[in-house]
Amino acid sequence: MSKGTDLSHIYDLRNNFTVIGLTGQIGSGCSDVAEQLSNGFRYSDFEDPLEVGLAGDPPQLKHNSYRKYRIVYQYAIKNFKGFTRINYKDILVLFLLQFSLDEFIGFLQTPELQYELKAFELGYDFTSEIEMLEQLRAEFNGFSNEYQSIKEKKTDEDSSFLTDLYEFYFRSGFLQFCEKMNDLLRSKSRLKRNKLLQVVANNLRRSGKPFQFYEYEANESFTIVELINDVIKGYRRSSEGIKRTQIVIDDLRNSMEIMFFRQRFAAFYTVAINRDPEKREEALRKKYNGTPDAYLMGEDLWKEEYKGGKSHEFYKANISACIQQADIHISFLTKEEAAQLNISPAGQLNETADNTSPFFSWNMQLLKYVSLISQPGLVPLSPEERCMQMAYTAKHNSGCISRHVGAAITDENYSIKAIGWNNTPSGQVPCVLRNAENLLGKKNDIEAFTKFEKTDGKLWNALDVNFRSQISENQDNLKGRNVCFCFKDLKNSCSDGKNPVHTRSLHAEENAFLQIAKYGGGGIENGKLFTTASPCELCAKKAYQLGIKVIYYIDPYPGISDDHILSTGSKPIKPRLFNGAIGNAYHWLYDPVMPYKDELTLLLGNKFDDYATQQVKKAEKFKEEADQLKVESEKKDQEIAELKRRISQLER
Repeated sequence: MSKGTDLSHIYDLRNNFTVIGLTGQIGSGCSDVAEQLSNGFRYSDFEDPLEVGLAGDPPQLKHNSYRKYRIVYQYAIKNFKGFTRINYKDILVLFLLQFSLDEFIGFLQTPELQYELKAFELGYDFTSEIEMLEQLRAEFNGFSNEYQSIKEKKTDEDSSFLTDLYEFYFRSGFLQFCEKMNDLLRSKSRLKRNKLLQVVANNLRRSGKPFQFYEYEANESFTIVELINDVIKGYRRSSEGIKRTQIVIDDLRNSMEIMFFRQRFAAFYTVAINRDPEKREEALRKKYNGTPDAYLMGEDLWKEEYKGGKSHEFYKANISACIQQADIHISFLTKEEAAQLNISPAGQLNETADNTSPFFSWNMQLLKYVSLISQPGLVPLSPEERCMQMAYTAKHNSGCISRHVGAAITDENYSIKAIGWNNTPSGQVPCVLRNAENLLGKKNDIEAFTKFEKTDGKLWNALDVNFRSQISENQDNLKGRNVCFCFKDLKNSCSDGKNPVHTRSLHAEENAFLQIAKYGGGGIENGKLFTTASPCELCAKKAYQLGIKVIYYIDPYPGISDDHILSTGSKPIKPRLFNGAIGNAYHWLYDPVMPYKDELTLLLGNKFDDYATQQVKKAEKFKEEADQLKVESEKKDQEIAELKRRISQLER
């Protein structure tokens, strides 16, 4: 038996550098997940697989999901080390330190900031906060002077910039100062502090300057994340980061910033923390009611951050877009909530009643994906991930220029019956393939447009006003891009009301349902619907009529489909937040570096052969032994012959 081989070096690149960016709505649990990643594995934080997974007499693990968790749990005990946490709000303080305290105080009193706060009915008087800031003046100025001297080294291309930045950020007491600033600014109103930091972040992404409201510079979009990147690079150069750099960023709220990290780091993962809307609201009410900030005061602010700005306001927070781009989705369930959901009203396990995977707490889900990041292919994927990946892949077929959505329909055993994506009906030209100039006069592809578009005067005039001169004046910006338009937006701009029915595209779920009707197929009674966005009321009614039993979704749709349709009647549908890896992460996490059998063989040094090969090797060994005996026998015969010859000579 040969000695086993340590394969750690094969995984060093992956294990020694990993960056996780968290995203999610306020109250979803991002801070809890960031804290857990910082702590690493602690027995008290995670359910023991033998406590939550065993049932029956004799006891056995009641579902393969628990067997997977047992493998993950044992692996994490040895390998889940704490991540280094970078708080987004602390990075914003670095930008404040580039200015004097008086300049910051002046910003707190600007009419522009007061207007932003008034719009959300938040107090805009910072008199109390300014008085408390005066108590931090010496400390603020000290950190400001130190940081500005470090920042000057970057402009001089001084190689010590990153080292000094690391020492300042992690070792100088800066993070403790950030806690003081944060506590001070939220002492009178947490919501006012949140809006203040949102405005600072928006200004930085818009102009590169925290106090500048009006300048627009597209090349400043990455101002904040470029500094986060410098902090990460400084950490990697430190004695801490040489061997193992594992960073968690809490939390990202702009999709362009996610793109920045994704293009720079192969080992960057966006993890979206999603929470049931009712549970999230309950947590926020508990947090804010009874404080100067009532829950209702924050609703508009949170909705703004979730939905994002208008299409040209690229610099604003847009959590919905971040969730759609996430690599890994975690459904935030406490241990108690998961346990309750796993029991149906009849007292049966949910997976038995619905033929679905059991619910896991967010801690258990996190443990799985941290382990898979370190050891790809450690456990097989879930049936939910397999089906949602089909929906996620399908959405890229969409011809819609506003949003891509995908859907997959399965029977009760997760067998795919149809897939769909939001697009125009078959035979019509998708919006993304049409060119507005052809409708405005070129007419070399006029058949791509409908009779209504070609004859309705109001619509045509709206197109002329919004596109003709803009196209000719911005050729340098377009750089050859196709100029198409959203019919729904254009129609709503020149008619009364805002009517979603004017969209040209079928919804993804609707398209998938129609594929079954169009091409035939088995029934989907008690089946499952997977969608990258929870269904609207129209699609929810269709799902109900077709007998769908469970809907897995990623991004909640801002409608009433759950309360008004899905939960009513004699056959309610169970909406369920998806948790799992999709997109590129689906492959990154589940493609093993090598076949697991080969890996175990190397680790254990116990390669063994099949029975026939063993017999052949035995025969070869016997032959070798026989050949050796023959050689030894011949040698003995020669020795005997030599002895006889000598005896014969002596007798003479």
